[in-house]
Amino acid sequence: MCDRSILPALAIVLLGSGALASPSDEDTEAPAEAEGLLPVPMYPGDLATRAWLLGDLGGWRTDLANRGVQFGIEWTQTLQSVVDGGRDQKTKYGGSLDYTLTLDLHKMGIAPGALVSMRAESRYGETVNALAGSLLPVNVDGFFPLTSELDEDLALTITALNYTQFLSPKLGVFLGKVDTLDGDLNEFASGRGVTQFQNAAFIFNPVAGLTVPYSTLAVGVVWLPTPEVQVTSTLMNAGDSSTTSGFDDFGEGWLWSSELRFQYRLGDLPGGQTISVLYAGDEEFTSLGNGFVFQPGEGLAVPATDETWYVSWNGWQYLTTEEPAEGPLNLLNRIPDLQGVGLFARAGVADKNTNPIDWSVSGGIGGRGVIPGRDDDVFGVGYFYSHLQPLRITGVLGLDDHVHGAEAFYNIALTPAAFLTLNGQVIEDAFPNTDTTLILGMRLHVRF
Repeated sequence: MCDRSILPALAIVLLGSGALASPSDEDTEAPAEAEGLLPVPMYPGDLATRAWLLGDLGGWRTDLANRGVQFGIEWTQTLQSVVDGGRDQKTKYGGSLDYTLTLDLHKMGIAPGALVSMRAESRYGETVNALAGSLLPVNVDGFFPLTSELDEDLALTITALNYTQFLSPKLGVFLGKVDTLDGDLNEFASGRGVTQFQNAAFIFNPVAGLTVPYSTLAVGVVWLPTPEVQVTSTLMNAGDSSTTSGFDDFGEGWLWSSELRFQYRLGDLPGGQTISVLYAGDEEFTSLGNGFVFQPGEGLAVPATDETWYVSWNGWQYLTTEEPAEGPLNLLNRIPDLQGVGLFARAGVADKNTNPIDWSVSGGIGGRGVIPGRDDDVFGVGYFYSHLQPLRITGVLGLDDHVHGAEAFYNIALTPAAFLTLNGQVIEDAFPNTDTTLILGMRLHVRF
Protein backbone atom coordinates (compact mmCIF):
# COMPACT_ATOMS: atom_id res chain seq x y z
CA MET A 1 0.00 0.00 0.00
CA CYS A 2 1.40 3.43 0.56
CA ASP A 3 2.94 6.20 2.51
CA ARG A 4 -0.46 7.37 3.66
CA SER A 5 -0.04 9.03 7.03
CA ILE A 6 -2.11 12.02 5.88
CA LEU A 7 -5.62 10.75 6.36
CA PRO A 8 -9.02 11.83 5.05
CA ALA A 9 -9.67 13.57 8.35
CA LEU A 10 -6.60 15.59 7.50
CA ALA A 11 -7.99 16.30 4.08
CA ILE A 12 -10.76 18.09 5.92
CA VAL A 13 -8.16 20.04 7.85
CA LEU A 14 -6.76 21.18 4.53
CA LEU A 15 -10.24 22.17 3.44
CA GLY A 16 -10.57 24.22 6.55
CA SER A 17 -7.25 25.92 5.87
CA GLY A 18 -8.41 26.98 2.43
CA ALA A 19 -5.88 24.78 0.64
CA LEU A 20 -8.52 22.91 -1.30
CA ALA A 21 -9.28 25.64 -3.77
CA SER A 22 -9.15 24.31 -7.32
CA PRO A 23 -8.89 26.95 -10.07
CA SER A 24 -10.40 24.59 -12.62
CA ASP A 25 -13.36 23.82 -10.36
CA GLU A 26 -14.31 27.49 -9.92
CA ASP A 27 -15.34 26.64 -6.39
CA THR A 28 -13.01 28.71 -4.26
CA GLU A 29 -15.27 31.58 -3.20
CA ALA A 30 -17.58 31.09 -0.27
CA PRO A 31 -20.55 33.47 0.02
CA ALA A 32 -19.99 36.06 2.72
CA GLU A 33 -23.13 34.99 4.54
CA ALA A 34 -21.91 31.39 4.85
CA GLU A 35 -18.87 31.67 7.12
CA GLY A 36 -17.49 28.40 8.39
CA LEU A 37 -14.52 26.07 8.20
CA LEU A 38 -15.28 24.84 4.67
CA PRO A 39 -15.55 27.09 1.62
CA VAL A 40 -18.94 26.76 -0.08
CA PRO A 41 -18.46 25.34 -3.60
CA MET A 42 -19.86 27.26 -6.57
CA TYR A 43 -22.28 24.63 -7.84
CA PRO A 44 -24.22 26.71 -10.44
CA GLY A 45 -23.20 26.91 -14.10
CA ASP A 46 -23.98 25.30 -17.43
CA LEU A 47 -22.86 21.81 -18.41
CA ALA A 48 -19.72 23.12 -20.12
CA THR A 49 -18.45 25.00 -17.06
CA ARG A 50 -19.70 23.39 -13.85
CA ALA A 51 -17.49 20.98 -11.93
CA TRP A 52 -20.41 18.75 -10.83
CA LEU A 53 -22.56 17.09 -13.43
CA LEU A 54 -25.78 17.63 -11.46
CA GLY A 55 -24.93 21.25 -10.75
CA ASP A 56 -26.81 23.10 -8.02
CA LEU A 57 -30.01 21.03 -8.17
CA GLY A 58 -32.19 24.11 -8.29
CA GLY A 59 -30.30 25.89 -5.50
CA TRP A 60 -30.82 23.05 -3.05
CA ARG A 61 -27.14 22.03 -3.01
CA THR A 62 -25.86 25.53 -2.25
CA ASP A 63 -28.50 25.92 0.45
CA LEU A 64 -27.29 22.72 2.13
CA ALA A 65 -23.66 23.84 1.89
CA ASN A 66 -24.56 27.17 3.47
CA ARG A 67 -26.01 25.15 6.33
CA GLY A 68 -22.79 23.13 6.68
CA VAL A 69 -23.60 20.00 4.65
CA GLN A 70 -21.61 19.05 1.54
CA PHE A 71 -21.87 15.78 -0.37
CA GLY A 72 -20.50 14.25 -3.55
CA ILE A 73 -20.79 11.12 -5.67
CA GLU A 74 -18.06 9.93 -8.05
CA TRP A 75 -18.46 7.11 -10.55
CA THR A 76 -15.43 5.46 -12.17
CA GLN A 77 -15.61 2.82 -14.90
CA THR A 78 -12.52 1.02 -16.19
CA LEU A 79 -11.97 -1.21 -19.22
CA GLN A 80 -8.49 -2.79 -19.37
CA SER A 81 -6.86 -5.47 -21.51
CA VAL A 82 -3.67 -7.47 -21.02
CA VAL A 83 -2.73 -7.48 -24.69
CA ASP A 84 0.68 -9.15 -24.33
CA GLY A 85 2.62 -11.06 -21.66
CA GLY A 86 1.32 -11.33 -18.11
CA ARG A 87 -0.43 -14.47 -16.91
CA ASP A 88 -3.28 -14.32 -19.41
CA GLN A 89 -4.43 -12.05 -22.20
CA LYS A 90 -8.00 -11.00 -21.40
CA THR A 91 -10.16 -7.90 -21.16
CA LYS A 92 -11.93 -6.95 -17.93
CA TYR A 93 -14.49 -4.28 -17.02
CA GLY A 94 -15.34 -2.96 -13.58
CA GLY A 95 -16.32 0.16 -11.73
CA SER A 96 -16.65 1.92 -8.41
CA LEU A 97 -18.81 4.52 -6.70
CA ASP A 98 -17.49 6.84 -4.00
CA TYR A 99 -19.87 8.74 -1.75
CA THR A 100 -18.49 11.58 0.40
CA LEU A 101 -20.17 13.66 3.09
CA THR A 102 -18.74 16.45 5.22
CA LEU A 103 -20.50 18.22 8.06
CA ASP A 104 -19.15 21.63 9.05
CA LEU A 105 -20.24 21.66 12.68
CA HIS A 106 -18.77 25.15 13.04
CA LYS A 107 -21.06 26.50 10.32
CA MET A 108 -23.99 24.63 11.85
CA GLY A 109 -23.38 26.31 15.19
CA ILE A 110 -23.04 22.92 16.92
CA ALA A 111 -19.32 22.81 17.79
CA PRO A 112 -16.82 25.59 16.99
CA GLY A 113 -13.85 24.36 14.96
CA ALA A 114 -15.29 20.90 14.35
CA LEU A 115 -15.83 18.78 11.23
CA VAL A 116 -17.18 15.30 10.49
CA SER A 117 -16.06 13.43 7.36
CA MET A 118 -17.41 10.22 5.83
CA ARG A 119 -16.54 8.14 2.77
CA ALA A 120 -18.55 5.13 1.59
CA GLU A 121 -17.68 2.95 -1.41
CA SER A 122 -19.26 0.45 -3.79
CA ARG A 123 -17.48 -1.79 -6.31
CA TYR A 124 -18.53 -4.14 -9.10
CA GLY A 125 -17.10 -6.06 -12.04
CA GLU A 126 -13.54 -7.34 -12.53
CA THR A 127 -10.03 -6.02 -13.04
CA VAL A 128 -6.85 -7.29 -14.71
CA ASN A 129 -4.92 -7.12 -11.41
CA ALA A 130 -4.78 -10.92 -11.19
CA LEU A 131 -3.87 -11.30 -14.87
CA ALA A 132 -1.03 -8.80 -15.11
CA GLY A 133 1.51 -10.92 -13.20
CA SER A 134 2.54 -7.86 -11.20
CA LEU A 135 3.54 -7.44 -7.56
CA LEU A 136 1.71 -4.12 -7.48
CA PRO A 137 -1.91 -3.46 -8.51
CA VAL A 138 -2.19 -2.09 -12.04
CA ASN A 139 -5.69 -0.81 -11.25
CA VAL A 140 -5.70 0.76 -7.78
CA ASP A 141 -9.33 1.85 -7.94
CA GLY A 142 -10.39 -1.77 -8.45
CA PHE A 143 -8.02 -3.12 -5.80
CA PHE A 144 -9.26 -1.06 -2.83
CA PRO A 145 -11.20 -1.47 -0.55
CA LEU A 146 -9.49 -4.70 0.46
CA THR A 147 -11.63 -7.86 0.47
CA SER A 148 -10.96 -11.52 1.19
CA GLU A 149 -11.21 -12.28 -2.55
CA LEU A 150 -9.75 -10.15 -5.32
CA ASP A 151 -12.43 -8.31 -7.35
CA GLU A 152 -15.15 -9.17 -4.85
CA ASP A 153 -18.26 -7.03 -5.42
CA LEU A 154 -19.13 -4.58 -2.64
CA ALA A 155 -22.66 -3.24 -2.35
CA LEU A 156 -21.61 -0.60 0.18
CA THR A 157 -18.91 -0.24 2.81
CA ILE A 158 -17.93 2.75 4.95
CA THR A 159 -14.18 3.20 4.72
CA ALA A 160 -13.94 6.50 6.62
CA LEU A 161 -15.95 8.13 9.38
CA ASN A 162 -13.96 10.55 11.48
CA TYR A 163 -14.07 13.71 13.56
CA THR A 164 -11.68 16.66 13.36
CA GLN A 165 -11.43 19.35 16.04
CA PHE A 166 -9.44 22.54 15.65
CA LEU A 167 -8.01 23.66 18.96
CA SER A 168 -6.68 26.83 17.32
CA PRO A 169 -6.39 28.09 13.73
CA LYS A 170 -3.07 26.23 13.43
CA LEU A 171 -3.59 23.11 15.54
CA GLY A 172 -6.10 20.31 15.20
CA VAL A 173 -6.73 16.73 16.31
CA PHE A 174 -8.68 13.96 14.60
CA LEU A 175 -9.90 10.48 15.42
CA GLY A 176 -12.11 7.77 13.97
CA LYS A 177 -12.04 5.43 11.01
CA VAL A 178 -9.86 6.73 8.19
CA ASP A 179 -9.20 5.88 4.54
CA THR A 180 -5.49 6.37 3.88
CA LEU A 181 -5.25 6.36 0.07
CA ASP A 182 -4.82 10.15 -0.13
CA GLY A 183 -1.74 10.03 2.08
CA ASP A 184 1.11 10.34 -0.41
CA LEU A 185 -0.25 13.41 -2.20
CA ASN A 186 1.51 14.75 -5.28
CA GLU A 187 0.39 17.42 -7.73
CA PHE A 188 1.09 15.17 -10.75
CA ALA A 189 0.96 11.63 -9.36
CA SER A 190 -1.69 10.64 -6.83
CA GLY A 191 -5.44 10.81 -7.59
CA ARG A 192 -6.60 7.51 -6.02
CA GLY A 193 -6.33 5.78 -9.39
CA VAL A 194 -9.38 7.59 -10.77
CA THR A 195 -7.99 10.79 -12.33
CA GLN A 196 -4.25 10.33 -12.92
CA PHE A 197 -2.10 7.18 -12.95
CA GLN A 198 -3.63 3.74 -12.30
CA ASN A 199 -0.54 1.74 -11.25
CA ALA A 200 0.07 1.69 -7.48
CA ALA A 201 3.72 2.69 -7.91
CA PHE A 202 2.61 6.19 -9.00
CA ILE A 203 -0.03 6.68 -6.31
CA PHE A 204 1.91 5.66 -3.19
CA ASN A 205 5.38 4.44 -2.34
CA PRO A 206 5.67 0.63 -2.70
CA VAL A 207 7.86 0.30 0.42
CA ALA A 208 4.69 0.90 2.48
CA GLY A 209 2.60 -1.62 0.57
CA LEU A 210 2.65 -4.41 3.16
CA THR A 211 2.54 -2.16 6.21
CA VAL A 212 -0.13 0.56 6.04
CA PRO A 213 -3.80 -0.55 6.00
CA TYR A 214 -6.24 1.00 3.56
CA SER A 215 -9.00 1.66 6.11
CA THR A 216 -8.44 1.59 9.86
CA LEU A 217 -8.98 3.31 13.21
CA ALA A 218 -6.63 6.19 13.96
CA VAL A 219 -5.99 9.23 16.10
CA GLY A 220 -3.65 12.07 15.27
CA VAL A 221 -2.62 15.68 15.47
CA VAL A 222 -1.91 18.23 12.73
CA TRP A 223 0.05 21.45 13.04
CA LEU A 224 -0.13 24.15 10.36
CA PRO A 225 2.54 26.73 11.28
CA THR A 226 2.03 28.47 7.90
CA PRO A 227 -0.36 27.87 4.97
CA GLU A 228 2.52 26.23 3.08
CA VAL A 229 3.74 23.89 5.86
CA GLN A 230 1.93 20.96 7.47
CA VAL A 231 3.23 18.59 10.16
CA THR A 232 1.24 15.49 11.07
CA SER A 233 1.63 12.69 13.59
CA THR A 234 -0.73 9.72 13.48
CA LEU A 235 -1.23 6.57 15.56
CA MET A 236 -3.31 3.91 13.81
CA ASN A 237 -4.37 0.31 14.18
CA ALA A 238 -2.39 -2.12 12.01
CA GLY A 239 -5.41 -4.20 10.98
CA ASP A 240 -7.32 -3.32 7.81
CA SER A 241 -11.01 -2.53 8.33
CA SER A 242 -12.20 -2.01 4.76
CA THR A 243 -15.41 -3.97 5.33
CA THR A 244 -15.75 -3.86 9.14
CA SER A 245 -16.29 -1.20 11.79
CA GLY A 246 -12.63 -1.44 12.82
CA PHE A 247 -13.30 -2.38 16.42
CA ASP A 248 -13.23 -6.10 15.63
CA ASP A 249 -9.76 -5.61 14.12
CA PHE A 250 -8.48 -3.50 17.01
CA GLY A 251 -5.38 -4.79 18.78
CA GLU A 252 -3.64 -6.31 15.73
CA GLY A 253 -0.65 -4.07 16.31
CA TRP A 254 -0.08 -0.38 15.85
CA LEU A 255 1.59 2.02 13.43
CA TRP A 256 3.03 5.43 14.20
CA SER A 257 3.65 7.80 11.32
CA SER A 258 4.91 11.38 11.16
CA GLU A 259 5.00 13.53 8.08
CA LEU A 260 6.29 16.93 6.99
CA ARG A 261 4.69 18.42 3.90
CA PHE A 262 5.59 21.83 2.51
CA GLN A 263 5.18 23.93 -0.63
CA TYR A 264 7.47 26.66 -1.98
CA ARG A 265 8.26 28.75 -5.07
CA LEU A 266 11.25 28.57 -7.41
CA GLY A 267 10.82 32.02 -8.83
CA ASP A 268 7.13 32.02 -9.72
CA LEU A 269 6.95 28.23 -10.21
CA PRO A 270 5.25 26.22 -7.42
CA GLY A 271 6.77 23.06 -5.98
CA GLY A 272 6.32 20.81 -2.99
CA GLN A 273 7.87 17.97 -1.01
CA THR A 274 6.77 15.41 1.59
CA ILE A 275 9.01 13.51 4.02
CA SER A 276 7.47 10.60 5.95
CA VAL A 277 8.67 8.13 8.56
CA LEU A 278 6.74 5.14 9.89
CA TYR A 279 7.39 2.71 12.73
CA ALA A 280 5.20 -0.33 13.40
CA GLY A 281 5.21 -2.45 16.53
CA ASP A 282 3.36 -5.10 18.50
CA GLU A 283 2.66 -7.14 15.34
CA GLU A 284 4.27 -10.22 13.80
CA PHE A 285 6.36 -9.42 10.73
CA THR A 286 8.23 -12.20 8.94
CA SER A 287 11.97 -11.93 9.50
CA LEU A 288 13.03 -12.34 5.88
CA GLY A 289 16.77 -12.59 6.19
CA ASN A 290 17.15 -15.27 8.85
CA GLY A 291 16.09 -18.46 7.07
CA PHE A 292 14.19 -21.09 9.10
CA VAL A 293 14.49 -21.85 12.80
CA PHE A 294 13.55 -24.94 14.83
CA GLN A 295 10.91 -24.36 17.48
CA PRO A 296 10.16 -27.15 20.01
CA GLY A 297 6.81 -28.74 19.30
CA GLU A 298 6.43 -26.90 15.99
CA GLY A 299 9.42 -28.00 13.95
CA LEU A 300 10.82 -25.66 11.30
CA ALA A 301 9.25 -22.21 11.31
CA VAL A 302 9.87 -18.83 9.70
CA PRO A 303 11.17 -16.44 12.38
CA ALA A 304 9.25 -13.26 13.09
CA THR A 305 9.88 -9.86 14.64
CA ASP A 306 7.41 -7.44 16.17
CA GLU A 307 8.62 -4.21 14.56
CA THR A 308 9.35 -2.66 11.18
CA TRP A 309 9.88 0.77 9.63
CA TYR A 310 10.23 2.76 6.41
CA VAL A 311 11.21 6.27 5.30
CA SER A 312 9.88 7.88 2.13
CA TRP A 313 10.01 11.12 0.18
CA ASN A 314 8.00 12.56 -2.67
CA GLY A 315 8.30 15.81 -4.56
CA TRP A 316 6.88 17.78 -7.48
CA GLN A 317 7.88 20.92 -9.32
CA TYR A 318 6.25 22.96 -12.07
CA LEU A 319 8.53 23.76 -15.01
CA THR A 320 6.08 26.03 -16.84
CA THR A 321 2.73 27.61 -15.99
CA GLU A 322 0.27 29.71 -17.97
CA GLU A 323 -1.02 31.62 -14.93
CA PRO A 324 0.42 32.72 -11.57
CA ALA A 325 -0.29 30.70 -8.45
CA GLU A 326 -1.66 32.28 -5.29
CA GLY A 327 -1.15 30.48 -2.00
CA PRO A 328 -0.58 26.75 -1.58
CA LEU A 329 -1.95 24.53 -4.34
CA ASN A 330 -4.71 21.99 -3.77
CA LEU A 331 -3.21 18.50 -3.73
CA LEU A 332 -6.53 16.80 -2.99
CA ASN A 333 -8.48 17.74 -6.12
CA ARG A 334 -6.59 14.99 -8.02
CA ILE A 335 -5.65 17.14 -11.03
CA PRO A 336 -2.93 19.77 -11.58
CA ASP A 337 -4.20 23.14 -10.37
CA LEU A 338 -2.37 25.13 -13.00
CA GLN A 339 -2.18 24.93 -16.75
CA GLY A 340 1.41 23.87 -17.34
CA VAL A 341 3.98 21.07 -17.10
CA GLY A 342 5.98 19.71 -14.17
CA LEU A 343 8.12 16.88 -12.81
CA PHE A 344 7.39 14.44 -9.99
CA ALA A 345 9.43 11.82 -8.11
CA ARG A 346 9.19 9.36 -5.19
CA ALA A 347 11.82 7.41 -3.24
CA GLY A 348 11.66 5.13 -0.23
CA VAL A 349 13.71 2.68 1.82
CA ALA A 350 12.39 0.02 4.20
CA ASP A 351 13.48 -2.36 6.94
CA LYS A 352 15.52 -5.07 5.20
CA ASN A 353 14.63 -7.54 7.91
CA THR A 354 10.87 -7.47 7.26
CA ASN A 355 10.03 -5.80 3.95
CA PRO A 356 10.39 -7.74 0.66
CA ILE A 357 10.92 -4.39 -1.12
CA ASP A 358 14.32 -3.03 -0.13
CA TRP A 359 13.97 0.34 -1.85
CA SER A 360 11.86 1.92 -4.55
CA VAL A 361 12.00 4.97 -6.82
CA SER A 362 9.69 6.47 -9.42
CA GLY A 363 9.43 9.66 -11.41
CA GLY A 364 8.06 11.30 -14.49
CA ILE A 365 6.37 14.29 -16.05
CA GLY A 366 2.79 15.52 -15.92
CA GLY A 367 0.65 18.53 -16.60
CA ARG A 368 -2.59 20.10 -17.76
CA GLY A 369 -3.68 21.98 -20.86
CA VAL A 370 -0.66 21.38 -23.11
CA ILE A 371 -2.75 21.18 -26.30
CA PRO A 372 -4.17 24.54 -27.48
CA GLY A 373 -7.89 24.72 -26.85
CA ARG A 374 -7.79 21.77 -24.41
CA ASP A 375 -7.09 23.63 -21.17
CA ASP A 376 -8.56 20.99 -18.84
CA ASP A 377 -6.98 17.87 -20.38
CA VAL A 378 -4.45 16.18 -18.07
CA PHE A 379 -1.51 13.91 -18.95
CA GLY A 380 1.24 11.96 -17.22
CA VAL A 381 4.18 9.71 -18.12
CA GLY A 382 6.17 7.85 -15.45
CA TYR A 383 8.70 5.09 -14.74
CA PHE A 384 9.16 3.06 -11.52
CA TYR A 385 11.80 0.65 -10.19
CA SER A 386 11.59 -1.43 -7.00
CA HIS A 387 14.50 -3.49 -5.70
CA LEU A 388 13.58 -6.72 -3.94
CA GLN A 389 15.43 -8.35 -1.07
CA PRO A 390 18.01 -10.92 -2.35
CA LEU A 391 16.66 -13.77 -0.22
CA ARG A 392 17.15 -17.52 -0.46
CA ILE A 393 13.50 -18.08 -1.17
CA THR A 394 13.53 -15.69 -4.15
CA GLY A 395 16.35 -17.73 -5.68
CA VAL A 396 14.49 -20.99 -5.09
CA LEU A 397 11.32 -19.58 -6.67
CA GLY A 398 13.24 -18.09 -9.57
CA LEU A 399 12.21 -14.50 -8.78
CA ASP A 400 14.22 -11.59 -10.11
CA ASP A 401 15.67 -9.09 -7.67
CA HIS A 402 13.69 -6.15 -9.09
CA VAL A 403 10.49 -5.03 -10.77
CA HIS A 404 10.12 -2.03 -13.03
CA GLY A 405 7.69 -0.53 -15.47
CA ALA A 406 6.19 2.54 -17.10
CA GLU A 407 2.77 4.10 -17.51
CA ALA A 408 1.32 6.87 -19.65
CA PHE A 409 -2.15 8.38 -19.57
CA TYR A 410 -4.12 11.19 -21.20
CA ASN A 411 -7.35 12.52 -19.66
CA ILE A 412 -9.77 14.00 -22.16
CA ALA A 413 -12.00 16.53 -20.38
CA LEU A 414 -15.48 15.88 -21.76
CA THR A 415 -16.76 18.49 -19.31
CA PRO A 416 -15.17 19.83 -16.10
CA ALA A 417 -17.13 17.05 -14.33
CA ALA A 418 -16.25 14.12 -16.63
CA PHE A 419 -12.91 12.73 -17.87
CA LEU A 420 -12.25 9.96 -20.38
CA THR A 421 -8.75 8.53 -19.86
CA LEU A 422 -6.61 6.58 -22.33
CA ASN A 423 -3.98 4.54 -20.46
CA GLY A 424 -1.06 2.24 -21.26
CA GLN A 425 1.30 0.29 -18.98
CA VAL A 426 4.44 -1.78 -19.64
CA ILE A 427 5.64 -3.91 -16.70
CA GLU A 428 8.69 -6.16 -16.29
CA ASP A 429 7.98 -8.06 -13.08
CA ALA A 430 9.85 -10.47 -10.81
CA PHE A 431 7.70 -13.55 -11.35
CA PRO A 432 9.24 -16.40 -13.37
CA ASN A 433 7.73 -17.52 -16.66
CA THR A 434 5.99 -14.16 -17.04
CA ASP A 435 6.81 -12.14 -20.14
CA THR A 436 6.82 -8.36 -20.23
CA THR A 437 3.24 -7.24 -19.70
CA LEU A 438 1.50 -4.71 -21.94
CA ILE A 439 -1.80 -3.31 -20.65
CA LEU A 440 -4.07 -0.91 -22.53
CA GLY A 441 -7.24 0.59 -21.15
CA MET A 442 -9.85 3.32 -20.91
CA ARG A 443 -11.38 4.94 -17.83
CA LEU A 444 -14.43 7.19 -17.45
CA HIS A 445 -14.66 9.25 -14.28
CA VAL A 446 -17.69 11.42 -13.49
CA ARG A 447 -18.35 13.72 -10.54
CA PHE A 448 -22.02 14.15 -9.68
